[in-house]
Amino acid sequence: MFKLPSANYKFTDKRVSPFSVMSVVLSLISFVALLVMLIMSYNLAGEVAMKMGMSTFLCLIFSLTALVFSILTYFKKNVYHIISHVGTVISIINLVYIMYIYGVGMIG
Repeated sequence: MFKLPSANYKFTDKRVSPFSVMSVVLSLISFVALLVMLIMSYNLAGEVAMKMGMSTFLCLIFSLTALVFSILTYFKKNVYHIISHVGTVISIINLVYIMYIYGVGMIG
C-alpha cells in the first residue's frame, strides 16, 4: 500500500533566542516612551520637568541593554537572527535620537 508521509518534518534546528525577544521588547518600550515624551514636550513648548530627563536616561539604559542583548544573540549558533536585527535597528534609532536630544540640550 501507498503510505502518506508524516507531517512532522523538521527542516531546521534553529530557535528564537530569548535575548533577541528581550532586545525587541526593551527597544520598543524605549521607543514608545521616547515618542510619548516628545509629544508631551511639544505640547508644553519645551518647558518640561526633571522627570522627563530622568525618563530619557532610563530609555538610554533600556536601549543600551537591548543592544547588548542583540549583540549577544549574534554569537549564538542555530538561532534566528531576524529578531535580533529588528532589536538592533530600533535600539540604534533610540540611541541616535537620545544623543541628538542631549546634544541640543548642551548647545542651547
